[in-house]
Amino acid sequence: MDDDSPESDPNALEQDQAAEARTVFERFLARLFADRFLTTSPASDPSPPQPANIAPPVPFFSASSIVHPSPQESDRAAAAFAEHPADRPIPPAAHMGSQPDDVVFCVEDTVGLKDDRFSVGVVDRSFGDVDSHAPRPQRDYGEDIEKHHDIALGDFEKFMRTGIPPRGAVLVSWQTQLKTELIPESKLELLDRALYVGDVVKRNAKDPMSGTVIGTKAVCTLFPATMFNGGHLTHAMTDDLSIRGVPADELINVHEYVEGALVVYEDWIGRIEEVYEEVAIKLSNNSVVVVENPDDLEHDDAMTDRLSVGDTVKTKKGNLRRGRWRYGAFDPNVRPHGMVVETRPLFISVHWLSRRIGGSTSASQHQEPPSRLYRDEMDSHNLFVYDASRSAAATLPVSTDGAVRSYHVAEVTVGDRVHFKDLTGAAVKYDGTRNMPNGYPQGKLTKVPRTETLGYDMNVFLVMQTHTQVTVQWQDLTITEDMSPSLIPDPNVEDDDEVWPGEIVCTKGQRESTGGDVPWTFRPAKVGIVQAVKSRDRIATVRWFENPSIQFLEEDLIPPSETGKLCDSTEDVSLYDIRSTPSLTRRRGDFVLVHPEAIDFQALPANIEGPSWFGEVIDLGLDGKITVRLGAAKPVVDIRVPSERVTLAYSSDMDSQFFSMPALDGGSVDYDDEEDVSDFDSASFNEMWIEYEGMDEPIGGSNEEDWSTEEEDEESDDDESMPDLEPTEDAVTSNTTPEASDADRKSPVQMDAEPSAPDPHTLSSTAEDAVMTTHDSSEPNANGMTSDGPSPFMILDSLPPSDHHYLRHTASSSSVFMRRVAKEHKILRGSLPANIFVRTWESRLDLIRVLIIGPSDTPYEFAPFVIDFHLGSSYPQQPPEAFFHSWTNGNGPVNPNLYEDGKICLSLLGTWHADERNESWSPSKSTLLQVLVSIMGLVLVKEPYYNEAGYDVHREAPETKLSSALYTERAYFRARAFIAHALSNNVSPFEEDLEYLYRSTSDTSPKLLDKAIEAAKDVLKRSSNGSEEGERDGLRKISLGATVMLRRQLEKLEGLRLQAPQNPA
Repeated sequence: MDDDSPESDPNALEQDQAAEARTVFERFLARLFADRFLTTSPASDPSPPQPANIAPPVPFFSASSIVHPSPQESDRAAAAFAEHPADRPIPPAAHMGSQPDDVVFCVEDTVGLKDDRFSVGVVDRSFGDVDSHAPRPQRDYGEDIEKHHDIALGDFEKFMRTGIPPRGAVLVSWQTQLKTELIPESKLELLDRALYVGDVVKRNAKDPMSGTVIGTKAVCTLFPATMFNGGHLTHAMTDDLSIRGVPADELINVHEYVEGALVVYEDWIGRIEEVYEEVAIKLSNNSVVVVENPDDLEHDDAMTDRLSVGDTVKTKKGNLRRGRWRYGAFDPNVRPHGMVVETRPLFISVHWLSRRIGGSTSASQHQEPPSRLYRDEMDSHNLFVYDASRSAAATLPVSTDGAVRSYHVAEVTVGDRVHFKDLTGAAVKYDGTRNMPNGYPQGKLTKVPRTETLGYDMNVFLVMQTHTQVTVQWQDLTITEDMSPSLIPDPNVEDDDEVWPGEIVCTKGQRESTGGDVPWTFRPAKVGIVQAVKSRDRIATVRWFENPSIQFLEEDLIPPSETGKLCDSTEDVSLYDIRSTPSLTRRRGDFVLVHPEAIDFQALPANIEGPSWFGEVIDLGLDGKITVRLGAAKPVVDIRVPSERVTLAYSSDMDSQFFSMPALDGGSVDYDDEEDVSDFDSASFNEMWIEYEGMDEPIGGSNEEDWSTEEEDEESDDDESMPDLEPTEDAVTSNTTPEASDADRKSPVQMDAEPSAPDPHTLSSTAEDAVMTTHDSSEPNANGMTSDGPSPFMILDSLPPSDHHYLRHTASSSSVFMRRVAKEHKILRGSLPANIFVRTWESRLDLIRVLIIGPSDTPYEFAPFVIDFHLGSSYPQQPPEAFFHSWTNGNGPVNPNLYEDGKICLSLLGTWHADERNESWSPSKSTLLQVLVSIMGLVLVKEPYYNEAGYDVHREAPETKLSSALYTERAYFRARAFIAHALSNNVSPFEEDLEYLYRSTSDTSPKLLDKAIEAAKDVLKRSSNGSEEGERDGLRKISLGATVMLRRQLEKLEGLRLQAPQNPA
């Protein structure tokens, strides 16, 4: 036979074998994932469900029946299975009905392909999840990210740079194909959603009411891990070895120590950051070796982060030869490829969080344990691993309305390797004789005897799919059970004004001082427990404590503190009048240290072992007490204690603190703190990037002419070097978020549209109702007043005000600095738009104070904003320093970019990352005018919600409209307080200016106070009229809770109008 013939071609033979293996593999997967749908019969050759106008006559079961089917339900399912043909269109199991057209895909969702029923994956990135938008996503994957053929190349290339999937697309890591793909959402089905206890959810993004997950249950589809590796079956498979409908609480992770788990060691609580294990592998000749270096093992599945029993790996022969042989000896003729049969932890790396309250007084117990714990410490009786899946069935909390809140935690996710907690019992239960509620066989567990595996336990299973049922307590105190895909994570969860039943809240107003208060502390006027929330109205029903002794130093609770006895009555209050505090408000899923005085040791079991002072909050009572599960103790015990008697040790919100880059502190970005990031091998993206402070920029990608030395600046010291002296239409300004679109940066600014680089001249027309549209050239007086109103720019011969934030900063007197300052003055004198008033002082030309009147048709209309600037000795090499005077009295920011501590988040100021156009401060091009116009046009906007970092891409998304409206209404009434503050306090040097602008009766004055009052009345009228057309936008129509706050501000403004007006001009 010819050697070149197909019969003798080894490549052709290998391809035929691969094709045959794929056929077997696909047949297997078709059976394994048949439970993706409520199928009426198993299909050996599955096809995607066909659309239908009416639902098929298939008997559906309750969600609890899917999680825990009864024998009667299994019998009914079997009858239905035999009665209906296999080709009927069936909806997805996760929805118990037709999947909605507007399904929202979230990070960590389990999804499947519509046209491929045995493809299952997990969403890694979505358009809606800002936290998943880290740039350069290829760095997270060993293999190249693939592009679905329906994704445009341009969109894919942009995604590979920015990390933001295009709208309508998600990044999926496929579990069955071992690849990562950017794919349209229209190609996917939502199979399951990862929700955890303590998560806040909604039924849809437009629903004002949210709820808290108070329990989870899950059932899993399992497959023997030893039979499936690297996307291939390890041998020919003709039997269905999958096991369906396995409750998650019957399973345990194959690894004894899991990264992210909490541990208790002596008197300390810690979080496992890393586990280092030795690995034993079995080779093809049945020999077993503990390899010398586990890091040199290469997994057949490149997407696996951690080796588990059943995984197949390859390595170098030297790694085997120098290993520790348990069976057999090194044979150079044996291929260095095998299966993992055992992993054994050698040490764990722990990040220590906090120490027990009132623990041992010995010095050794006070000292933080070492960051690494080795086998001796791990095997000691002093180390406990917290297992949230353990329950205390005899002491489950009972709510005040008598409903038992079954607290369950599903600790299993897709891709996990697991054991059965009771393998013998599981073999009896899953014996192959039962059917699922959908009529499909549940499957059979076949034990692998240790005698066949050299004594190693190879009964390890891969979690291929989950179906999760969650118990939710809603803000109106109702409790429901839902399949997790029918809910979405609350996009407004970070709203500081949102509260839920059982939380402790305080009024924002203080109690009158009794003379014994600690200086700089806050004593709330009232403290109470939220009983229920009217979400749409933004009203909470609160039960107050009679005489609480609660005091805070910033956010910290000062001991001794006590809530005391509750009143019998309740009160409805605005959500904007109360706040929860991190040191007093606990949430389900928080891990806490219990104070010694709160533990009733007599009530604990006599045989309790382990820490009785550490646990997880599992319930919030409406009586002010929380239920804490002592989950590291044996037996597990639930105790009820007052909220002030526990201290937070760890919450899931802290996870980002362990991995995030240091936050900007209000100063300049440190461009010298660079860290090399390895490049990735992918077409069109093979370039080196650097990363600093969480920001990416290609080397050589910045505009080099933006940087200049002092000598260069001095040489080019003429008017032509200052672009602001040219037509201002060409001026480039900063954006407040790095995700600004190209359209944002090209179109002129409009106050009723999304912000872009504004033109100072066009900006003036947007506030023509607020102040005059032209600047008179009449001679100003000493305070900057002309006969027709305030002068836009003035150098005053008085002293700077004592409250100027930078008064104690040193002034520069160098000639280069003074020439640059003179240029800035020239620009400001001739180019300031209306609504902006600038003052500086002859004695301190480095100090500037600016008054900005908020643009009309924004929540900031008619409100005054005061900002202090300092031109330091390094100016213009470094941007000016800026400080915003916030007058919200600690009740929250008025804008995402204007912090209460005075920080202004703006790329031109170096306090925010420049966007793709490198709109950072340029010593030779940027000016103070650009900074002012950027604040006016890009910060004080109509929809400030989208100024939040990363939110700009969601500007037109319907799912964000409610969140935006809530932020806008809050900004609106808070901005009214700025008017009251400015007219009630001396805001130097603008006292006369403010009187003219707001209260002057002069014919030429804009009478802003009158306009603000009338506008507020119109808002209240529209908001109180239930028949008024249009949705609440937060600006022209607001919630009932917001009207409470606005009426309060309106009363203050009307009182200020009654004061005698002055005519400073």
